[in-house]
Amino acid sequence: MVTTVGARPMAGGRAVSAAALPTAQVLRDLQVPEGGLSSEEAARRLKRWGPNAVHSHRARAWLVLWHQLRSPLLGLLLAAAVMSYFVGERSDAVIIAVIVALSVGLGFVNEFRAEKTAQSLHAKIRHRVVVLRDGRPQEVEVSTLVPGDVVELRLGDIVPADLRLLQTAGLECSESVLTGESLPVAKDTAAVPAGTALADLSGCALMGTVVHSGSGGGVVVATGAEAEFGKIAAGLSGHQLETEFQVGLRRFSMFLVYVAGALTTSIFIINVALHK
Repeated sequence: MVTTVGARPMAGGRAVSAAALPTAQVLRDLQVPEGGLSSEEAARRLKRWGPNAVHSHRARAWLVLWHQLRSPLLGLLLAAAVMSYFVGERSDAVIIAVIVALSVGLGFVNEFRAEKTAQSLHAKIRHRVVVLRDGRPQEVEVSTLVPGDVVELRLGDIVPADLRLLQTAGLECSESVLTGESLPVAKDTAAVPAGTALADLSGCALMGTVVHSGSGGGVVVATGAEAEFGKIAAGLSGHQLETEFQVGLRRFSMFLVYVAGALTTSIFIINVALHK
């Protein structure tokens, strides 16, 4: 696999590749001037690389509707309505159809309203980070970070992107979220051998890890889904987990479908045998 940091291709993950290079070369590859990126250049790179976000919550009406329609019990009721219609029991078919429509409609309205509320809350969450832009430190939204931004790290900060460290002062990061290592890892600016494992990248601070002590600064080499944390998150299922009640209801619905299928088949065979 070949990825690109700045103008130069790098093999493997960007953090792993950048950790093997001297800081001066990383800055050259990313075309970072002495005073940091300009606002115009940052906007251009943001358009190219996209926002520094792993996942954005959006309420999708079609997905909510699909959640309502995929119930086996709903399929059983619809089948009963269709059969009732074709055997002449049209009033029964209409009643069943109305019940199904009300059930789906109420479920859709409630779930979509909850999704919109979650989207609104998600949009109100703001994380800011100090970066060097236009020759001076300034606070920006984490989602607007781009490769080449020079970021400050302080005690308690969550590392906002994969960084190649440029300076450290007793910097230690807790990386349990990525590596499972329970103890904080000391950081420095020295390059490491090419192909070093993720847990041994002492010259990098990785997205999602926490500054346990000290301070430092580094240049962003990967954001969003291109960061190591982003790759892990992208590999996970995006589907919502079912509750125990939902699992039980789905199993009970399938049981009813099996029972209805068995009874229908049995009654049909008996009526054929009795010439009814």
